[in-house]
Amino acid sequence: MIMSILEPWHYIKPSSLHGTGVFAARDIPAGTSIMEYEGKHISTQEADEMEPSDPNNPFHTFFFSLSCGKIIDGGDGGNESRFINHSCAPNCEGHENSAGNRVFIVALRDIAKDEELLYDYALVIDDDITPTLQKQYRCLCGAPTCRGTMLALPDPKDKPITKSALHKKLKKIRREQKKLSKQMRQLNKKLDRILQHTEDPV
Repeated sequence: MIMSILEPWHYIKPSSLHGTGVFAARDIPAGTSIMEYEGKHISTQEADEMEPSDPNNPFHTFFFSLSCGKIIDGGDGGNESRFINHSCAPNCEGHENSAGNRVFIVALRDIAKDEELLYDYALVIDDDITPTLQKQYRCLCGAPTCRGTMLALPDPKDKPITKSALHKKLKKIRREQKKLSKQMRQLNKKLDRILQHTEDPV
């Protein structure tokens, strides 16, 4: 990971996507650690109990979840990393340190000067992901691969199995079991015949 020891890699200005954005101050090589995502560390309970940072947009958040179970609140003591906007086709991503208590924004690819820095928020919530909820967290990135929401959507391959599909799977397993049982019986008969023609050792 390339660390900056010179001037900041970024600057902020109004974004065409949403509010204020963060932009590359110069060409940024892939793998560069651009900045740390800073802010107060709070518990999930504290995050749930907090009032929205913007009452006019209650679904806007500066939270960044950590694998250690804590949440970084970029709106409290945070730096300019909190202004990095979401995209379904990001050029950056958050990398945790080994302790899982710090996050650094790292370039996924070479980023040109004046290009907006973007990462996939992939927000995870406990509620069922309904069309209404997806709209409340709607994405404005406009990327060809845009999924239409900042929420992390479940993989279609992970859809719950239906009763009918489960019944079909069970029937298939039972057919395979019967087939194997028949083959085992045939093998046992062959083995018995072989043993019958085998002379006992003297």
